[in-house]
Amino acid sequence: MPPYPTGSVQQQLTQQYSYLFQMAQQLNMALTALESGAVSAAGSGGAQRRSGGGTSSAMSPAETEQFQNLRAMIVKTAKQVTRNMEQLEVRLGEEYVAASQFGTYVQRLSAYLEANPEALTQYYGFCSDLAANVAAVDAAFSSYRLDTEGYIRTGIVYYDGPSPVYGVAVGQNLTTTQIDGRQVVEQNNFRAVFTAQKLSFWQDSTEIAYVSNNRLYITNITVLDSITVGPWRMDSGSGLAFKWIGG
Repeated sequence: MPPYPTGSVQQQLTQQYSYLFQMAQQLNMALTALESGAVSAAGSGGAQRRSGGGTSSAMSPAETEQFQNLRAMIVKTAKQVTRNMEQLEVRLGEEYVAASQFGTYVQRLSAYLEANPEALTQYYGFCSDLAANVAAVDAAFSSYRLDTEGYIRTGIVYYDGPSPVYGVAVGQNLTTTQIDGRQVVEQNNFRAVFTAQKLSFWQDSTEIAYVSNNRLYITNITVLDSITVGPWRMDSGSGLAFKWIGG
């Protein structure tokens, strides 16, 4: 803990500033040493993997927690944060319009490409808007609108503690349909993430299933027809039944 301040107000402020400055230096030195240890451990592990022998080293849970705590303390107490980034942004669009005595149909396609050191992300949008001339055609509605958005991200898809995980994430946001002003939501936010370790499926912010190490892990499953396990078949056509199918 810092010493109890003494002297005038100016002297007390100087003492407190000196203490904070020394603490920031110590935190920076600790973080530098921790990062250097992690980099050298990763480098030696990579060399072992490339040579075909030994085992890869990884940060222990205690070291990972210490790294995150130190990083949070430095970021929260930092007086100046500098981030230099080169980013590329490209917007593309296409519009199709068809109009006749039966109504008007408009279709818009859009694409937004964002590239930075972390990832290359592609956003796609689709919108179709139909306005029918009910006097000229017999239709159940006078206006119909469909909006949907999707994305493909290549690069860092998430972080495992302090380590970035590279892969490909494909997702689609809410798809909405408006019929005569009445909005219907057709799909929740769902995405698939492919990395070097596993293929996982996410519903909103929850990982609901993944494939890794020659196994499928899933939280809940709904079987519409049957399941085959080796030489056995489980069928739900007329009640739950197990049938030997050989093998």
